[in-house]
Amino acid sequence: MGIEWYATPHISILLNASWTSWSWKEKDRRYALWNLSPEVRHYLGTARHGYLGLMYHTGEFNYKLTSTGRQGSYHGGGITGGYLWMFRPSWGIDFHLSAGYTRAEYDTYTLAPTGIRVYKEHNASRNYWGINSAAITLIWKIGGNKQ
Repeated sequence: MGIEWYATPHISILLNASWTSWSWKEKDRRYALWNLSPEVRHYLGTARHGYLGLMYHTGEFNYKLTSTGRQGSYHGGGITGGYLWMFRPSWGIDFHLSAGYTRAEYDTYTLAPTGIRVYKEHNASRNYWGINSAAITLIWKIGGNKQ
């Protein structure tokens, strides 16, 4: 879910937030995440459909898709770009791509037969440069086609 505020007709501030929590196979598999991602966008041209911007993201994760799980936090930032296609005055689709840097700090664990986490490695970290997000988002503009 996100909310975007237009400071000027060409500059906006967007705040996206997400949360998910899935488990399956008697809770032996897990995927949980929360994320906050503020972004400053500059809309291009008179039609203001395309945009470029700067983003930051932070969050925490816990996933165990194999025998080893990882639980920790991450943060990073980068550049973003996209295109906003309005097919109705209040409805549209946002095609979005961001790339940059992310640093994750985490602990690795396995599950004991009793379901207790047994930590294997503390304070591991990983640095990543590349695509941070790719999204197609349904947009609802409150107040019609005003920007």
